[in-house]
Amino acid sequence: MHTLAKRIHNITPKAVRLTFEDGSTVDLEMRSAEFFQESFQAEGVDDSGTVYRLVTDGEDDPLVAGRETDDGWATAGVVAEVERAE
Repeated sequence: MHTLAKRIHNITPKAVRLTFEDGSTVDLEMRSAEFFQESFQAEGVDDSGTVYRLVTDGEDDPLVAGRETDDGWATAGVVAEVERAE
């Protein structure tokens, strides 16, 4: 299992703070977090109402986040750290 995905799964339904590889962060109220064998999918929303989706295909793949925009979905970044939001 992907370590960061497992951490999100364990924190949910409480809010999580994601730190991306570029150093930016976002706090999400999680709506769902599910494993499908080694794959992981999750969805959460930030304070402004923007929906984020998180996916990884397994332990060796990055945990990637996308955010919903007016034009569809945009890559938010690769997740580097996960912690419980305060």
